[in-house]
Amino acid sequence: MSEKVKNETVWSWSRLNSFDMAEKCEGCYYNFFLQYYKGDRGDGNFFSSYGTLVHEAIEKLHNNELFAWDLEKELMNGWKKLDHKPPFPRMGKSYEEALFDFFKEGCYNYIFDQYKILEAEEEKLFEIDGIKIKGYPDLVAQHNTYNLVIGDYKTSKKYEGEKLQHNIMQLYLYSIPIKEKYGKYPDYLVYIFPREKRNKEFAYPFKLEDLERTKTWVKRTVEKIENTYEWKPRCIDVNGKKDFFANNLCNNRFVCSYKN
Repeated sequence: MSEKVKNETVWSWSRLNSFDMAEKCEGCYYNFFLQYYKGDRGDGNFFSSYGTLVHEAIEKLHNNELFAWDLEKELMNGWKKLDHKPPFPRMGKSYEEALFDFFKEGCYNYIFDQYKILEAEEEKLFEIDGIKIKGYPDLVAQHNTYNLVIGDYKTSKKYEGEKLQHNIMQLYLYSIPIKEKYGKYPDYLVYIFPREKRNKEFAYPFKLEDLERTKTWVKRTVEKIENTYEWKPRCIDVNGKKDFFANNLCNNRFVCSYKN
């Protein structure tokens, strides 16, 4: 597949990161091409559906659209209506238990009682050297200990090492419009991992050098995308029926002609 992507007017973390994952052999160039050039969003997966359920429940609680006495029913209905099934039954049980454990009054309130929420899922439009970017920070808040924070909820395992250094760039991106609105950068960037067994909240001090690292990564990634012509399908090199990404995560796994 040879075709150059047109200059995009608005970018996002998910779009930039999707290409980056393909570069690291953790994603697929062709899947990126179909989604962000052809506009074929394809189908989601269990992990994205589960993440949406958690995000929507938290957002509704924050906006007083959902109350404690209706929470269990809301979660149970959401769990039963997930669009996708987990890859393995044992995995499904683990995710279900983590969902209800996180939203227990003691756990959820213990975390969020520390936050004075300033905004949640508010659209942000901003630029990095003329590159237009759009995003929706999960949470901007004043924290009792960490002061001004940008928060994000992740239903994956806790980020560590290189994975943390890479993924935290999403929050550094959001620090740009936060600075424009509040007159200062956040003091901390916070992750909340509902599936962690014990501590679920992790705070990292904001560092200007990491913001500059993020800006450099954005510019380099956009340049690479705009100068890519070959959108190589992952399934040319892997068995699409056995490869975890091709079989469970790829948005076009049900229709892609390259999936063997």
